[in-house]
Amino acid sequence: MIQSMTGYGCSEEVCADVAYRAEVRSVNHRYCDINVRLPESLTRLEQKIRSHISKKFSRGKFDVYLTQMGMSFKNGGQVLNVEAITRYRTMLKDLSEHFNVNFNIREEIGISDMLALKEMLVFRVEEAGKPEIDTAILKMVYKSIDNLMEMRLKEGDLIYKDLIKRIIRLNTLIRRIEKRVPVVIRDMKIRYSERVKEISGAQQLDMNRLALEIAVMVERMDITEEIVRVGSHITQLREKLDNGAVVGRGIDFLLQEVNREVNTIASKASDVKIAQIVVDMKTEIERVREQIQNIE
Repeated sequence: MIQSMTGYGCSEEVCADVAYRAEVRSVNHRYCDINVRLPESLTRLEQKIRSHISKKFSRGKFDVYLTQMGMSFKNGGQVLNVEAITRYRTMLKDLSEHFNVNFNIREEIGISDMLALKEMLVFRVEEAGKPEIDTAILKMVYKSIDNLMEMRLKEGDLIYKDLIKRIIRLNTLIRRIEKRVPVVIRDMKIRYSERVKEISGAQQLDMNRLALEIAVMVERMDITEEIVRVGSHITQLREKLDNGAVVGRGIDFLLQEVNREVNTIASKASDVKIAQIVVDMKTEIERVREQIQNIE
């Protein structure tokens, strides 16, 4: 199955009395770009997370967030950051002396004081059992990544169905052009013969020469090869979609080829009805191109 490059996955877990939440988001990107944000105490896991994503996905911009949601005091918990408190207090005293301003520094420190300033309270986890904690957290992050993939596959299926519908439409349009070709050639022969007769007037026409000239004109306007190539490209488009996996870049190349052949058909045919069909084909090509920007 094909995958969309847009998705989201999350999961929550309690590890060593600490509640964690893992979120993974992905959006369109030409390559595989991974950004991992972890608590400082868990940065050692970043490379494993990056490696896991790289193995599962080929394209997309991935943002991974791991957040500590809460902690009990059983296995560490929140503790006062004495160094930070001392720094803040010293800084306020220095400012007071420098500007001769009373900042009303109290000797007592309450809960509101500790919560008002950043770094007053810090999380501290005991280092014991680190391998078990790492395993549990990685399992949670990997679950979020699996949820992300599930969403990408669901959206990819919707895109696949839309692309198939448009490819069928392209095939229908090129067959309409194919059926139109004999009519265009017949009308061209009639117009050319009548025009030659008008110009020649009463002069005797060399019918063999006229037939040769018409044959040359028909050959110049022949779009059979272009029609065959477009049909072949459309078949390849369908095969790539049905095969799944990473298809975005391959489809984009085939669309460029289809568009080039369609432009050639429009310039060679010189027929109003074929020109109208070509406009419809180019519209479908553009819609397919927009959709494949969203798939891996």
